[in-house]
Amino acid sequence: MSEAIQDPEKKEIMVDEEKHRRRESVTEYIDELEQAYQADISFAAILNGTAAAPLTTFEKKAALINAELDKFGMGRYQWCIWFLCGFGYFLDLAWAEGVGLGAISMYQEFGVPTTRQGDIYSCGNAGLAVGALTFGLLVDVIGRKWAFNLTCLICSFFGLFLAAPHYNYGAICALYLLACLGLGGNIPIDAAITLEFLPQGRRNLVALLSMWQPIGVVVAAAVAYGTTAKWRCNPKLPACDGSGVPCCQPADNMGWRYEFIILGLLTLTVFFLRFAVFNFYESPKYLLGKGREAEAIEVLHKIAKFNKAPPPTLTLEMFAEIDAMHGNTMNAPAYDNKQAVKEFFAQFGHLKELFTRKLQLFIFILMAIAYMGDYWSFNLAGSFLPIILANNGVAHGTDVTETYREYVYIYLPGIIGAILALASVQLPIVGRKWSLVFSAVCQGLSMAMYTQVKTTVGYVGLNALEYIMQTATPQFFNAVLYASAPELFDTIYRGSASGMLSCLGRLAGIVAPFAGAEYLTGGSGILWLGAGGIWLAAFSMVFLPVEMRDRQMF
Repeated sequence: MSEAIQDPEKKEIMVDEEKHRRRESVTEYIDELEQAYQADISFAAILNGTAAAPLTTFEKKAALINAELDKFGMGRYQWCIWFLCGFGYFLDLAWAEGVGLGAISMYQEFGVPTTRQGDIYSCGNAGLAVGALTFGLLVDVIGRKWAFNLTCLICSFFGLFLAAPHYNYGAICALYLLACLGLGGNIPIDAAITLEFLPQGRRNLVALLSMWQPIGVVVAAAVAYGTTAKWRCNPKLPACDGSGVPCCQPADNMGWRYEFIILGLLTLTVFFLRFAVFNFYESPKYLLGKGREAEAIEVLHKIAKFNKAPPPTLTLEMFAEIDAMHGNTMNAPAYDNKQAVKEFFAQFGHLKELFTRKLQLFIFILMAIAYMGDYWSFNLAGSFLPIILANNGVAHGTDVTETYREYVYIYLPGIIGAILALASVQLPIVGRKWSLVFSAVCQGLSMAMYTQVKTTVGYVGLNALEYIMQTATPQFFNAVLYASAPELFDTIYRGSASGMLSCLGRLAGIVAPFAGAEYLTGGSGILWLGAGGIWLAAFSMVFLPVEMRDRQMF
């Protein structure tokens, strides 16, 4: 028997037979996919979430990579990716809350007038919007690996310098804008990266990433309580103006600086874990989209080795068979690291497919409405809810200790909400689509309920309910929104689409407070304006044509 196997002719015959079996297997698998994804964009299909367009060559090849990832399951590599991307979610709200909690001491020390106190938030939102757009586009050009690391590096570098300026509020605002350039790319990039390494049956874990956001808020509140609240000037002291009267000296007001340093070090630690401790491999489907098929297969072998799993069976011949069977060409040009600057910018040609494929364009428009409605609603509540409650006689943070305790009460339930989202997005009939619809309706109702709040107890209880409604199904929105958006777009332009959606949402959030300011004297009209925005998002999601619960993500 051993001699027969060593016979060159018989060995060649066995190799040919094995190739033939693989070719038949690939042909059958692709035929099954094409049957499952027959073109249908009828109105009934849209309402049912079963709309589909013919599969492209890239999508057929990506399906083979999906099959290999499914064999790996949730191995060590997948869990490392999940945790490291979760830290990106953590930093998103940790910085937002941290700056908000340290701002009061900063205003006092710098003598910032009321009319300019919002500058730092405007700069932060602008940085988040530009960062989401920039890194969203770049992640599809330079790759997931570089963007994965650069976001945290930029945020940590400029975040640490926030503690440096003295008597220069403008410098603080500029540094925060630069820090938010990195921060803004975190959620759209981290969700996309996580999705591209998870097996198809565990994609609901992306919704669970949202649990890191309330954890970030609670940690930021704890840091602020131990720094800003402890080392600060007497609140009655004015800013120093050289007149010689007792004033708020920087040496007596170091708490907010310590807070920013700690947050910066936390961000730097996340960068160190991503860059130096964990060996991040480029996304196989990204490499496939760039025509680097051999490298994509090589990465799968490395992941299998890291997971101590059997090596993948995918070969270049299988990809070639798809090309031969269907006569299609790849949707993206081959990648060359030595391309000139002009050719580099030509890489953004991948966006053409996003806007020329009718089904993808329709999905993008609906998701843009959802993102803008969500950020519109959230920022109106965040900007004006404390003022409205104060006008209604509701006390908030009657002392320093109670103020920080309330942040824990309000945001900690979001962890439970994200855990509920993990299960609910997989429920039959409900899935992603109707979870988005119902949770958006509930979020609007919670804002409407605030118009009736007259007590502090009611405020804390409803604010916790509000946050749960943004993170759990049937009471959540953001968790499913952030997880669903990257699922709906192909790898070739997934990061770009996610970044543009996040940017549009951030822009709506910037505009919302200005649009709502004229309603400030009219009672609770602002809250109804915010509820209207999220209800518009709910209505748009009724027409989301694709339910991803039982569909492959390419």
